[in-house]
Amino acid sequence: RFAAYRDRMGWSFPVYSSAESDFNFDYHVSFTAEQMEAGKAEYNYRVDPIGMSEAPGVSVFVADAGKIFHTYSAYARGLDLLNVAYNYLDIVPKGRDEGGGSMTWLHRRDEYPD
Repeated sequence: RFAAYRDRMGWSFPVYSSAESDFNFDYHVSFTAEQMEAGKAEYNYRVDPIGMSEAPGVSVFVADAGKIFHTYSAYARGLDLLNVAYNYLDIVPKGRDEGGGSMTWLHRRDEYPD
């Protein structure tokens, strides 16, 4: 399924998914049924209320001498820097002008009206 999405977007680089693994749970961006029922879980380096089974996050790793090291993670508002569209919109007069919801204006390149 992810390969089909890569092809749809026209990407030529390899893509990988953490679906059906413990990775997202280990890095606190996916939450168990028990955490969802409790309504709170560790996210963004603290225990907070949660309302979704997944939350945004990015982690960076480096391989050195056959070992893999976790070098960086960012969550929630720490991801804004990585969204280049936001960086440009933040300097224009009307800013993001998002209206009622975050990123409701953003679509994949093949989803914009003609």
